[in-house]
Amino acid sequence: MASIYVKNNVIWVSLYQNGQRVRKSTKLSDTRENRKRVERDLIPKLEENDFTPKKTVSYYYELMMRQKDLKGSSIRRYASIFENHIQQFGDREINSFKVSELKEWMSKSLSPKSLRLNATVFRQIFDEALYDEAIDKNPFEHIKPPKLNKFEPQPFNSEEVELLINNATGWFKNLLAVLFMTGMRIGEAIALEWKDIDDCFIKVSKTLAQGEVSSTKTDNIRDIPIFDDLRSYLYAQQLETGLKSRVFVGLNDPANLQKRWHALLKKCEMSHRILYQARHTFAINALDSGLFKTTQIAKILGHNSVQMLFTKYAKFIKSEIDIIPRDFSVLGTKKDTKVVKTL
Repeated sequence: MASIYVKNNVIWVSLYQNGQRVRKSTKLSDTRENRKRVERDLIPKLEENDFTPKKTVSYYYELMMRQKDLKGSSIRRYASIFENHIQQFGDREINSFKVSELKEWMSKSLSPKSLRLNATVFRQIFDEALYDEAIDKNPFEHIKPPKLNKFEPQPFNSEEVELLINNATGWFKNLLAVLFMTGMRIGEAIALEWKDIDDCFIKVSKTLAQGEVSSTKTDNIRDIPIFDDLRSYLYAQQLETGLKSRVFVGLNDPANLQKRWHALLKKCEMSHRILYQARHTFAINALDSGLFKTTQIAKILGHNSVQMLFTKYAKFIKSEIDIIPRDFSVLGTKKDTKVVKTL
């Protein structure tokens, strides 16, 4: 037997379904007319188990999130995108959208990267509706995502790296050394524990984002060789950390780290570059040195293939071009071969 009750001036229905008590909000304000409507129309449907929720954007968003196996940081990112950019359509029936309307939504003054992320989430919501046969086609099939701004690494040269490290102090100096001399992602370095480091290698198996530890970006575990230049900074950090398990303690607030980084750039009179450029600096120097195979560098950086290296850094690999013999001929002829003209 279903019953109604009021919570925060909203009518709720309480009933048993499959042996369990279920409470549902009617989203109707507590008035005499609405109570009669609930008792007359809604309760009979609920008791017959014939009540189905409206197939709205919010419905399929929640369904999508239940189906996905996401890390905590990804869940927060999806939720933020939905709340800030998609929730305005939350109560809309999923089959009520036109392509032109979504193209207009995609024309908002956001960066191409943000627009692509927003569209990815919305597309996946429509995918759930498509699987559920609530729509015949995903309207995003007809919408081209904006082109991303061309990626251009801005690596530091060796003099700049030395200047930055020498002008930093304490744990921040040691963190910079780790980032510049291993190519680790920032979250991976912050998540390091002393048990991950031995005499020869740093084992990278996790990352830290927004105070939460999870697996690395590519879900792989890798060993990074400890180069001789890095050893003194690791020893110095051991003195900073003492007996604590984490290598870098108390770095849960990215804003504090960015504040220190911006102050250091200003002190060294350098133009603004994000701290992630430390990773690019390592990658480009490793490639340019000619001492490593590309597969070795890809493994150190945690890439699943060498393709990412060529995609991002081909412009900076000069040594490979310099050693190409200039007397090479596509026709297979020697340099001194004479070509005889015939009539």
